[in-house]
Amino acid sequence: MISWIPFLGRNGIANETLIQLGLISEPVEWLLFSDFAVILAFVHLYTLFMVVPIFNTMMRIDHSLLEAARDAGANGFQTLINVIIPLCKPGIMIGSIFVVTLVMGDFITVRFMSGSQSANVGRLISNDVGLLQYPSASATAVVLLLTVLITIGIMLRFVNIRKEL
Repeated sequence: MISWIPFLGRNGIANETLIQLGLISEPVEWLLFSDFAVILAFVHLYTLFMVVPIFNTMMRIDHSLLEAARDAGANGFQTLINVIIPLCKPGIMIGSIFVVTLVMGDFITVRFMSGSQSANVGRLISNDVGLLQYPSASATAVVLLLTVLITIGIMLRFVNIRKEL
């Protein structure tokens, strides 16, 4: 994550490349210490947590199902929509749960990549603990926990409704 800082900085590789290509005349300020940088770092850090469960479920798909879809006249897109994605839903859900829970508690990435300009709940809890405000920190942590559990519950319910249809 920290390797993005010299790449996205005012005099970083990205700005220098864009200037040399003539696409911009002066360095772009929003590449680093912005919401863009935070999202880029989150994608970089947590892509693996989403890809591995999906890959694992895709490896378990029986090849005879793909052959049956092909024999039934389905093209590649139809096979993807009607066979592969429905069979990958458990992996998509597991990856989504991993990513949601990790992102909700991550305060270091937000601190470094936003230049301490963005706030999140994990950082609020960390600041409260640092200031010995344990009641406030614990109340915030409970609210965060409930929010994550409700979000996961909604995601699981959505998958169950779609499965019944």
